[in-house]
Amino acid sequence: MNQLIPTSQNAQAQRLVRFVMLLSVLVAMVVVAFSLWFDARSLPMDVFISLRLPRVLAAFGVGGLLALSGVMLQVLLRNPLAEPYILGAASGASFCVLLGMLLGGAWWLLQGAALFGALSALAAMLWMMRRHARLEGDVTVLLLLGVLLAALLNAAVSAILLVLPDRVMRGALFWMLGDLAGSGQFYAAWFGVWLCLIATMLLAQPMAALMRGAVMAHSIGVNVSRVRVQLLLLSGLATALAVMEAGAIGFVGLIVPHVVKAVGARHFATNMRVVLPLCALWGGILLVVADWLARTLFAPLQLPVGLFTVALGAPLLAWRLIKRMQGGSA
Repeated sequence: MNQLIPTSQNAQAQRLVRFVMLLSVLVAMVVVAFSLWFDARSLPMDVFISLRLPRVLAAFGVGGLLALSGVMLQVLLRNPLAEPYILGAASGASFCVLLGMLLGGAWWLLQGAALFGALSALAAMLWMMRRHARLEGDVTVLLLLGVLLAALLNAAVSAILLVLPDRVMRGALFWMLGDLAGSGQFYAAWFGVWLCLIATMLLAQPMAALMRGAVMAHSIGVNVSRVRVQLLLLSGLATALAVMEAGAIGFVGLIVPHVVKAVGARHFATNMRVVLPLCALWGGILLVVADWLARTLFAPLQLPVGLFTVALGAPLLAWRLIKRMQGGSA
């Protein structure tokens, strides 16, 4: 009888995982289909095909990239509040892209600049956290370092905006707030989200071990240094692709992993093979919905999609901090 209980619990967990995964796929299909149908009613077909379809698909890809980047950074820094916007990775990518634009860089050069900026910001954050190992996992220190780094980078971004020509100033400001209006292509975001998802699924077991600490990961044969470098590169790549496509969109990497792990707290919250694809799906769903609201809520005025994700993410961040201070954990 004692052996039947774990087996029964395991079977229940597997059924829940299959149900949640299937439900997530169906919700993603419905959300994307509804957004496309809503626009197809009122737009000429050529405008719909050339502008609206790529925008919706790009939103899904960018949301998946940001959610995956958030999961990777939370594992990398062992901190539940780590995400590319808070840690300054998005600001680093934005700064390098705007600098490249100012210098007249080609498209491929801007892609490289975004990757360099995101990786540099994340590497600086990782170095500062590893410099003082006792601070690893400290929420307060992480947020202060992230705010400091983002503030410095945003100051540099503001300096670049001041010297941009007036004809591109408005577009640059919208892009800095997170905007999908200029998404004419979705291939980079879709290719990137599949690449990052496959790569992280291959690292699912080491990531799960790393969540329990470097010592535990070492004890089961995980090459911690190599996994950290891989996660740093992948999270930087995901952030760079998202920033190039839609600008600095905040808090997707915080909202989605928390919701996914909260739903599966008893059954799959630590199973990265389940958490990773669910985050990619729900990151896409969140950004498609946010972009639809940005386009329709005050139509014909279109708002930056980043305003909606910040409106959702900031209260969640505040709630997590308050809960941590009151209960000692979050």
